[in-house]
Amino acid sequence: MKYLVLAIMLFCVGNLSAQNDGADSLLNDLNAEVQTEQLLPEKMMLTQRVFWGEKGLFRKLHIAPELTIENRQKELKTRRNMFKAHQAIGLLTFAGMLTQGFLGSRIYNYDFDKNSFEQYDKLKNLHGNVATGINIAYGTTALMAFVSPPKQINRKGISNMKVHKALSYIHLSGMITTNILSNKIKTNPNLRPYHRAAAYTTFGAYAAAIAVIKFEF
Repeated sequence: MKYLVLAIMLFCVGNLSAQNDGADSLLNDLNAEVQTEQLLPEKMMLTQRVFWGEKGLFRKLHIAPELTIENRQKELKTRRNMFKAHQAIGLLTFAGMLTQGFLGSRIYNYDFDKNSFEQYDKLKNLHGNVATGINIAYGTTALMAFVSPPKQINRKGISNMKVHKALSYIHLSGMITTNILSNKIKTNPNLRPYHRAAAYTTFGAYAAAIAVIKFEF
């Protein structure tokens, strides 16, 4: 197992630099000149409008400065940095999901005739600790996306970012479902197959979301 975790971490470190190159390509619009006629895009996520809108919470609390061309350019740089952090933590989350899949498989196929109950308890505790780490990392990754400043340009048609966003709804729903079923399994073991299916669906959607960012179309 130690070798598996090491391999996963090496995979993530190797892909991080490659994803940063992809981020540079996808975020070219952040370097576009901010137009004086429109400092904010017409369409924003609800959270972005609440926090970064012209009368958003951050501006009322003076966390974000007033809307000017210079300040919007600074906000776009902040968005770029938050997106890179979103990618980096996202890769760590992906590594955790791979590890969790390996641990979950061992738990589902645990042979009590050949192994002790003590080893099983240790495996379950490790599975629970990894799950906690994944939830924290996943939540941080999502937070980076939801509270980042809005972009300047809204491109029409299908794009990597729009597909990435659509997939996020799937893996977010999957994460919530997986966690709910994880708690219910303790009293109802018959829910195990559904928990496993939700976890696999979450992992598949999350992996696809990473892939569409890495391979631009």
